[in-house]
Amino acid sequence: MSPDPRPPDAVEEVSAAGLRWRMWRAGPADLPTGAPAPTLLLLHGTGSSWASWRGCLPALTARCRVIVPDLPGHGDTAAFADRQANLPRMADAVAELMHAMGEAPRLVGGHSAGAAVAAQLALDDRLPSLRGLLAVNGALDPLPGLMGWVAPAMARWAAHSDRLPGWVTRHASQPRALDHLIASTGSRLDAAGVAHYQSLLSQPTHVRGVLDMLAHWRLEDLQARLPSLRLPFWLVAGLADRTTAPVRSLELSRRLPQGRFVGLPGLGHLAHEESPEAISTLLLSLLDQVATEGPGDAPGDATAAETAA
Repeated sequence: MSPDPRPPDAVEEVSAAGLRWRMWRAGPADLPTGAPAPTLLLLHGTGSSWASWRGCLPALTARCRVIVPDLPGHGDTAAFADRQANLPRMADAVAELMHAMGEAPRLVGGHSAGAAVAAQLALDDRLPSLRGLLAVNGALDPLPGLMGWVAPAMARWAAHSDRLPGWVTRHASQPRALDHLIASTGSRLDAAGVAHYQSLLSQPTHVRGVLDMLAHWRLEDLQARLPSLRLPFWLVAGLADRTTAPVRSLELSRRLPQGRFVGLPGLGHLAHEESPEAISTLLLSLLDQVATEGPGDAPGDATAAETAA
C-alpha cells in the first residue's frame, strides 16, 4: 500500500467500470455564498499515483471539491482484467468512475499521461460538465519515428514477463537508482516525494500496471483530434523538463482554438510536486476563468503564450 499523506477519512475505495478504485476526495460541497462548490478532477501520470498531487490539495480544497484517483493498474487501483490499458479505455473508466460517484467535474488537471486522459475525456464528451483542461508537462505526442513502434512492442514483451516486475521492485526502488530516475526528469523532490516513488516501485502490481499502460498507449488519434478541442486548454510546462520537451507544449498551444502556454522556469517534469503552490494557483485561475464562461466561449487572450515567473 502506498503511503497516505492526507487524513485517512479523505481516502476512499469505490467500485466502478468493473474495477476497485482507490482515490482521495475532499473539499466543501457548497461555497460560503451557498452556491455549489466546483468540482476538480486531478489525474496523475504514468508510474505515479494520486499522492503525487498531495502538495496542491490544501489550497485547492479551500475553494473546490477535489477528486484524485489512482488510475487503473497504478497505486492501489485494480488493473483491467485483460490488461488492455489503452487511452480510450482509461478515459472511459475514469468517466464511469465519475458517473458512479455522482460527480460532475468542471475542470480536469492532468500530469504527463494524465493530461492525455483528460483530453480524451473532453474530445469524447464523456463529462458534459467539463469546462476546461490544464496539463502539467502533458505527454500528448506519440514517440517519434522508429521509437513509436519499438517502445510499445518492448513494453508488451515486458508486460508478459512474470519475473520483470519483481526485478524492477528489487532494483529501481533502491536509493541510488531512484535518485537517478528522479534526476532524469529534471526535477528535485523532497524526502516525502522520494518516499512516494520508492513505495510505488516496491509494488510488483504497480510496476506491472505501468508496463500494461506503456504497452498499449498510442497517441496518434488523440494528436490528430486535439485541434478540434473547443475548451480552454492551458499547457503548463516546467522549462527544465527532461522527459517531455516544453517546446512541444508551446507548439500545441498555438494549434488549439483556446490553447495557452505557461512556462515555469527551473521546474522539471514533476513540476506539480516541486512547486505545488504555482500549479494550484494556475488551476484556481483557470477555474475562475471557466466559471464566467459558457462552453465554447473563447477568452480574448486564449492563444497567448506566456512564461510564469
